[in-house]
Amino acid sequence: MSKKKMTIYGGIVAALVAMTFAAPAFAETPEQLRQRADRMELAEARAEATKALVQDVLADAETRTMFQGSNSPVTVNLGGFLQTRYSYSGGGGLEAEHGFNVPRARLILSGDLFDWEYKVSGQWSDSTNTFDLKDAYAQGGLFGGTFRVGQFKSPFMREVLVAQQDTLMTDRSIVSNQFGQGRSQGIQWSRDFGRFDFAGAYTDGFNTANGAGVQNGQAFTARAGFDVLDWWNIGAAISYNDLVATDYTTYTIDTKVAFGGLDLTAAYVATSGDAGDNWGTTVQAGYMCMDNFQGFVAYEYGELEGVSENLSTFTVGGNYFINDNVKWTTDIGYALNGINGAWDLGETGWRSGDSGEYVVRTQIQISF
Repeated sequence: MSKKKMTIYGGIVAALVAMTFAAPAFAETPEQLRQRADRMELAEARAEATKALVQDVLADAETRTMFQGSNSPVTVNLGGFLQTRYSYSGGGGLEAEHGFNVPRARLILSGDLFDWEYKVSGQWSDSTNTFDLKDAYAQGGLFGGTFRVGQFKSPFMREVLVAQQDTLMTDRSIVSNQFGQGRSQGIQWSRDFGRFDFAGAYTDGFNTANGAGVQNGQAFTARAGFDVLDWWNIGAAISYNDLVATDYTTYTIDTKVAFGGLDLTAAYVATSGDAGDNWGTTVQAGYMCMDNFQGFVAYEYGELEGVSENLSTFTVGGNYFINDNVKWTTDIGYALNGINGAWDLGETGWRSGDSGEYVVRTQIQISF
């Protein structure tokens, strides 16, 4: 048989097979066709119901993630940051010390409270080995400004008011640890007038978070800032702390320049009264050398009454922004003078030693 005939016969057989399977469909009665249409309509309705159920489940999951109901006047947003650091210090007559630590692991809850807003945060640290309350306040509109009540930072040193995760160096300066306001419990009223802003607070005194202050202690603090230009701000603050057995006055003046890639801050702070005639000054300058890298230098100098050698340290380093939520900071600090144990060194990594002390710090910070 020729190849051409085989091809023709094959086509005939395929057509017969196709007609055999298709025949039942063509042979259906009107009642069978109606039943088939009903089944198709039912399947389509079930598909729509399933789709709606999936959408409801996803919407419910989203509200549960945000810990809030739909259109709720009270919302809860979860955030925080983790800092993991390696430091190496030596010189200045000290034996070398090095190692990893977690200076801060902080959780932050914030959101709306009807017409007000609130913030509550807690932190674990290697230095305390405890989980401690940090911020715990609510605030809302009052008398044309913002009224705040709870535990918060008093409006004093600019460097302390900057959020911990936004500091230029790996940690804040020694001067800010020594003279800074920390957190306290009380009330505050503030208002932004445009180029001028003001804040005033009545609290239990500087660094009295979680009831650390003395009974009947109190402090009156006020801060004002003025935008000289769009990129230049100057500020000043004063505080009177009455701690029953002692009292003192502290004041500061500072400036900030943010122009192009340059970020420059400088501050002077001093105390008088029972706290002693002490003072300190800091200068910090950062520059965005690339889209994701910022180099910086910092210098601080200070004097404490009764301490023979003044504080004098110099730091150079850089911030590498891996992405919007991960920052890698590395810096090297050198002490031009000895560092006396009377200075509050906090989590800085510096130790009490002679001139020539150095500290190398590298830190990964993850924010969420």
